[in-house]
Amino acid sequence: MSEVKKVKTADMLEGSIFKTLLFFGIPIFLGNLFQQFYNMVDSIVVGRFVGPDALAAVGASGTITMVLIGIMIGFPTGGSVVAAQYIGAGKKSEIKAVVSTALILMLIIAVFLMVVGIPLAPVILRATEIPEEIMPQSVAYFRIFLIGMIFMALYNFFAAFLRTFGDSKTPLYFLIFSSLLNIVGDLFFVIILHMGVSGVAIATVIAQGVSVVTCYFYCSRRFDYFSFSRGEFVYDKAFAKQIIRIGVPSSLQMSVTGFGMVLVQRLINTYGTISMAAYTAASKMENVCGLPMMGISMGVSIMVGQNIGAGNKERTKKALSVGIFLCVILCLCTSVLVLIFGKYIMMLFVKSEEMSVIETGVKFMRRLAAFLCIRGASTCLTSFLRGAGDAMSSMFANFVALGARLAFAYLFAKALSLGFLGIAFSVPCGWGVQLLFVIAVYFSGRWKKKAVIVKGAESE
Repeated sequence: MSEVKKVKTADMLEGSIFKTLLFFGIPIFLGNLFQQFYNMVDSIVVGRFVGPDALAAVGASGTITMVLIGIMIGFPTGGSVVAAQYIGAGKKSEIKAVVSTALILMLIIAVFLMVVGIPLAPVILRATEIPEEIMPQSVAYFRIFLIGMIFMALYNFFAAFLRTFGDSKTPLYFLIFSSLLNIVGDLFFVIILHMGVSGVAIATVIAQGVSVVTCYFYCSRRFDYFSFSRGEFVYDKAFAKQIIRIGVPSSLQMSVTGFGMVLVQRLINTYGTISMAAYTAASKMENVCGLPMMGISMGVSIMVGQNIGAGNKERTKKALSVGIFLCVILCLCTSVLVLIFGKYIMMLFVKSEEMSVIETGVKFMRRLAAFLCIRGASTCLTSFLRGAGDAMSSMFANFVALGARLAFAYLFAKALSLGFLGIAFSVPCGWGVQLLFVIAVYFSGRWKKKAVIVKGAESE
């Protein structure tokens, strides 16, 4: 039986739920914060040292990258949910096969997306109606991003499984390292070498690559689950089926959400580069605002997965209640910060002279901040369903949110003639519809029948 070498990890099956979720979620929150910061640095550097057109180019191609990032997060999520339920069921001897199978799947998907995406980059980006004046910069940024797909896949793979094993701190350490390296690279390639958007993309890929290599050496030496002897690195069809059953809906919900944001971006692009630049900065802050709740909800998902596997459904319900409470409190704090410091947040992305961009972005952000609590509750409930193995309901919850957001965006912006700022009102509308959907699914009890494996029983 493979065991985790002397690494302190969180116990999801016993002890205080509040304390476990809080202290497990804090490193995830900080890690996600650095990951967003990692992405924001690109926008900040090009916005301040190249110009609004460069910022718009990064943002326009960024909507497409959301689709790919969704895939790279979704499949590791599927593997980690399967592993969590096997851990809870006490079948740790089978974890290595789950890990190796998930890794092989990730590499196949990453290589495929890279090979197909690079030559089709101009076609893909033109579908979003990006203005021709920024098309060359957007294509350059997107192609370099695709080159780094393998590194992104590997990092998300390691991070997802480490968290499943109860270690939420190690992914944080490597993200901090990668973020600092990325900042240095951005400044070097843009300010010293004057490479513009291509420079920030290259810096990101280099930082990801170095981080993945160091992460691999650490994990293979500290966790037996990542160290394979002859015959242990296998592709198990049964485990692959389980991973795909959860991973595909998880990937679809994230990538389709990204695709939906492409349609929103297409609408925004019709309002010109000032609105595009303002939306790029505001959407980055929307992502940052969601990070505190994401840390807690990810902890809820893992705790639910392990306790479902252990057959302890009552603890899963308590985990949900505590998780929602923590998410709502964190969202209230985040909302206050955005409402007070919105102008200064926007000034991180563009020079103080670009007042039209700053004022538009601040108005957009403040319309979102007032409703963050709704997002916190819906995110936590959706993560609960995913951890329980009900990936389809989790997927449809995000589809419902996306559909509502798109419908209201076009309704407010075009039908009601509210313009660019009308799009901001569509975001909380999507959150609200999603919350109603997941509440209905939870009380239906459907999630109780979706476990991959339960202690004392065979897997499906």
